[in-house]
Amino acid sequence: MKNICLIDADSTIPNLALMKLAEYYKNDSVELIKLHIPYYPNRKKIKHEIDTSDYDKVYCSVIFEGNIDYITGDEIIYGGTGFDLKTCLPDEIEKLTPDYSIYPENDISYGFISRGCIRNCSFCKVPKKEGKIRQVSTIDDIVRHKKVKFMDNNFLALPNHLELLQELVDKNIKHQFNQGLDIRLVTEENSELLSKLNYKREYIFAFDDVKYEKIIEKKIELLNWRKPWQLKFFVYVHPDMPIQDTIYRIKWLKNRECVPYLMRDIKCFYSERNKFYIDLAAWCNQPRIFKNFEFDEFLERRYLGKNRKKRINYSLEIYGRANEN
Repeated sequence: MKNICLIDADSTIPNLALMKLAEYYKNDSVELIKLHIPYYPNRKKIKHEIDTSDYDKVYCSVIFEGNIDYITGDEIIYGGTGFDLKTCLPDEIEKLTPDYSIYPENDISYGFISRGCIRNCSFCKVPKKEGKIRQVSTIDDIVRHKKVKFMDNNFLALPNHLELLQELVDKNIKHQFNQGLDIRLVTEENSELLSKLNYKREYIFAFDDVKYEKIIEKKIELLNWRKPWQLKFFVYVHPDMPIQDTIYRIKWLKNRECVPYLMRDIKCFYSERNKFYIDLAAWCNQPRIFKNFEFDEFLERRYLGKNRKKRINYSLEIYGRANEN
């Protein structure tokens, strides 16, 4: 019997690759080590030296760029987007059913019906890593729990997505597409099926650039069955983007009772406006607060102490200047 060590460097959900490795080595002794290295560069990161001497094989999955620098150890086999965009599991392992037992607290199934994407967004690594979109699993391949999160990057781009949506409706599977759906691909036909799903929490889309405003407005009208605040939009922000464009998208969504989720490019954390982006994300990414308070009201509640006025005025000045432009 072999001793196998699986290292989860920074996953925020059960790691599919590691669970498939656990299934592959199910007749051996498998140990999972979770390092909990944060994504955010402003969080404290601890260097981990892994003693690999007691193991026959050591695999480490790194999701976020830069986190591999905090892991050392002999003969570790690395993978994941945080390592490179080429390393993949062998086909014989990739096709296996994940072994969820290594994450005993988990009660949700995760998986990809499809891989790849038809888009080529400048900030996204999916096209380089996964290539063109194609179906890689059936729904039954993935579902192992009462709740499911599908991790597809552009499910609505699949030629047979209507058939798959109908299957989800017929089987009444409680689920969410947690990477979001491409709102530009919403039609009357798939909107009707989306409305019938046993859906978990908000329907997630993206509003990554103000140039998509008109098409998003048009497509939201096709989702006329939605309830207030039932749609969530990822709002990508980069320090090179005009701040007024970011604030415009956020206010545009608020006016339509849609929830934003600010997705900060890692370069935001090294920007001179980093503290402003932190405040903006703290407001946008807490739906209860965002729905009930304006940005200035939120800041008044966020900051206490002797430096509160200075801190509040700093973010309000940037926010206000952006609104004036």
